[in-house]
Amino acid sequence: MTDQKDSWEGMFWKAHKYNERVKIKSGTFLNSFCPHCGKELTSHNILELEVVNAEGKQGKLELSPYLNQFDLKTDIQTPDDQEVQDLKCPHCHESLVVEGGLCSICKSHIAGFQIGSANAKVPFFICMKKGCHWHSLSRDDSDTIILDDSDEW
Repeated sequence: MTDQKDSWEGMFWKAHKYNERVKIKSGTFLNSFCPHCGKELTSHNILELEVVNAEGKQGKLELSPYLNQFDLKTDIQTPDDQEVQDLKCPHCHESLVVEGGLCSICKSHIAGFQIGSANAKVPFFICMKKGCHWHSLSRDDSDTIILDDSDEW
């Protein structure tokens, strides 16, 4: 007679790095930080950045700090579906553009900053084209963290 435990062994998921990841749910508040100076970019429930539009005019950009909420407000003219020239830290004024990085949806340039997640700061990337909602983590961080509504599942 076969032991019942042995016959069940193949019926359960074995631990794997993909089912051990932390999932960040839509609507989660993301504390955001500059990768250059380390100062917090979120203040009064707003993610604050400096923006330079395609014509070179500089202004303020306010984004929702909640995952998958794409509200934005700016004090300069930026037409829909147009890529901005630069996004900068409002504290140290360093560029947040990721050299060589492109949005996987619209192929525009991307900017990056750090978010506080699971007791660590990890790189978080956003598309620089107004109206594009693409955002992502680095490939290494995707091994431990998954964003809700991600295309990777």
